[in-house]
Amino acid sequence: MGLFSRKSKSLPEPPEDDEAPGWDAITNHFAAAYPGQEPLHYATLLKWALGGNDPLDGISVYRAANPVPHWHYVTYGYSDLYGTTPATEPGQVSGYGIEMTFRLADPSALDPAAKPPLWVANMLQNLARYVFRSGNVIYARHHLDGNGPIAQGANTQLTALAFTDDPVGTPLQTPAGLVHFVQGVGITAAELTHVVEWHTDGVLDVIGQRWPRGITIMDRPGLDSDPALLALVEAGQQREGSSLEATQVETLAIAPSPDGLVVTLSALAPPTLARSIASRLPFGRTITLYGTNDAVEFLPEPAAGPIRTVSQADQPAQVSLTPDGVAALAGLPQTPGDHRVDAVPGVIWRLVDTNRPAS
Repeated sequence: MGLFSRKSKSLPEPPEDDEAPGWDAITNHFAAAYPGQEPLHYATLLKWALGGNDPLDGISVYRAANPVPHWHYVTYGYSDLYGTTPATEPGQVSGYGIEMTFRLADPSALDPAAKPPLWVANMLQNLARYVFRSGNVIYARHHLDGNGPIAQGANTQLTALAFTDDPVGTPLQTPAGLVHFVQGVGITAAELTHVVEWHTDGVLDVIGQRWPRGITIMDRPGLDSDPALLALVEAGQQREGSSLEATQVETLAIAPSPDGLVVTLSALAPPTLARSIASRLPFGRTITLYGTNDAVEFLPEPAAGPIRTVSQADQPAQVSLTPDGVAALAGLPQTPGDHRVDAVPGVIWRLVDTNRPAS
């Protein structure tokens, strides 16, 4: 990650000789939340627009005391920092319309000599690369499976991220439009399952009954270790089903076949896909899977009705599933190759090798 630490005279400043009204708006917003504090700032050496590998122009890190000592990371780069496209309409968003934040619990955050861990900055740059390359913007209430510790090599159960609104006021009106501050939160694999089967805010609220809400605590156990918390989540899932109307994956392609469709997915995707469908369709709700170029919508079908596969230009393909079809998807293997599920005729599930997250 091509970053260097730059200490300014007061608050982080944009690169010299550039007008940066969006940058200034973000800086002023967090200066009001942390009065008198000069954050540590990490600036990208070579901008993405100039061929660099880091989409973010910079990351500021604040020292926060409440509700527990923690580092508060704030990105500069998803939004229009330099006033390239001034807002002309109410509700217009700036750039991608977001900046990302992250709060990492650390007792040393209040030590003036301490420095924030750089792995978070690397992770935030990796998230930005995903958004910039795929066009899939991460919003509050989304989630992402890291398929491994969120800090490489760390001894932690946190292997995924859930996203929520940062409590330091969102959205922010800037000269280029609205910026929503989307806060990433480390969660366990089991908690990710609960997010898929219920909803992000519900799971984060339950976690917040034992640990501070929205703050990533690397050494905490999962909520499943507490029977009372687990009971709250399970009750919510049974009562409400999933609120997940759509989910994004990097690997998705839809093509017609003689008897229906070929749906190409990552070999990592079947368990998450099966849980997503099972938590929506039995409640009479659809769910849509989006890739970079293609999309497929799964719809509930009465037990007596046919299973339909429809593909239309410029529209999501549609696959309707009976209750038996919904249940049978739990048996879709995670091995590369072409697979069929008897209870879902007309669909070839083409699974391909990839290490990229499916979420």
